Amino acid sequence: MNTLLKIGIGAGAFYVVNRMLQLNKLAANVSVALSKVRIHKVNLSGIEIAATAKINNPSNVSVTIINPVVRLWDNKGGMIAESPATGKSFPIAASRQSEVGELNITIGWLTLLPMLGIKDIASLIALFSKDGTKGFLKSFTSPIAMTVIMQVEGMTIETPKTIINK
Repeated sequence: MNTLLKIGIGAGAFYVVNRMLQLNKLAANVSVALSKVRIHKVNLSGIEIAATAKINNPSNVSVTIINPVVRLWDNKGGMIAESPATGKSFPIAASRQSEVGELNITIGWLTLLPMLGIKDIASLIALFSKDGTKGFLKSFTSPIAMTVIMQVEGMTIETPKTIINK
């Protein structure tokens, strides 16, 4: 084998191993917090919940996350809804806290109403007339959790479940 080819393969292998070690360090140290969780939109098909993810990256590795997806979970661990993958990417700077844009998830009324304990239109109207959309998340009969799943250079990272209706 040609000496230059061997050097090239060795340098490529070194780069790949070094990058994998950096990404492993990133995965071990990065933390994601959800903030600004709110009802974004109410329409005839259901509601849209919006949240902002803040990613704290204490490592010296800069990356780009791709396709952040939001999932909602019930208190038994069952998935209620999942946002579609959008193909968006967000740069995450080294040694900084970065904010991912607004992540939205839609829940249809047929899924939503039993979780609210609402049996008729009058109780739904009363719910909105009391607090508008501000108290809507708190009106769920059981805890609802949210997670964010994202791709970071081929690795999948999922945040821990965060209760959004305390």
